[in-house]
Amino acid sequence: MVLVAVGIASAWAWIENRPVEDLTLTSSTTTTTTTTTVPPPTTVDQDARNLEICNDARALVDEVALLPSDAGPGPVAELALVFWQRAEALSTGAARAEMSAVVTYYEDYLETAAPFDFSTTKIILEGDKEKLQQLLTRPAPGLAESRQVIGFGCGVDVPTQPSMRASDFEDLEDRLLDPDDDD
Repeated sequence: MVLVAVGIASAWAWIENRPVEDLTLTSSTTTTTTTTTVPPPTTVDQDARNLEICNDARALVDEVALLPSDAGPGPVAELALVFWQRAEALSTGAARAEMSAVVTYYEDYLETAAPFDFSTTKIILEGDKEKLQQLLTRPAPGLAESRQVIGFGCGVDVPTQPSMRASDFEDLEDRLLDPDDDD
């Protein structure tokens, strides 16, 4: 027992007499740096973001259902743009890139169609008919993939883009710009 007490006392004396820097087991230098790299979200963070996207998708579908049947494509496109902007902000990786393309599509569509009250006829006669034709007759980049992700992950079928068959657009354009042509 005396030996244990002497051993503890001598170990304690040795610890107290050591220089302070020897008391650390490992020494590390800490430097502070600022980077623009965002750490990848944790699974919990991404799960919460996915839940927000799903809730927003359900809200979009509900809002579209409340629109009058004759509302036309404008109000749906405006609601869709807000939804896709939020979904883009909440997404990461490839999904974010796809949703970014969808946001660009809706921004282009609204910029082209809104000044003409979303009237295809007015745009063909007075606006950028080539751009409108491209927006209406071709698939919006990223939309099919993004809708599929939302549909699979959330069980919600969000609205698709305003569209028109290319032949119908061309027929309308021909009738409006050359009404005397009976072909």
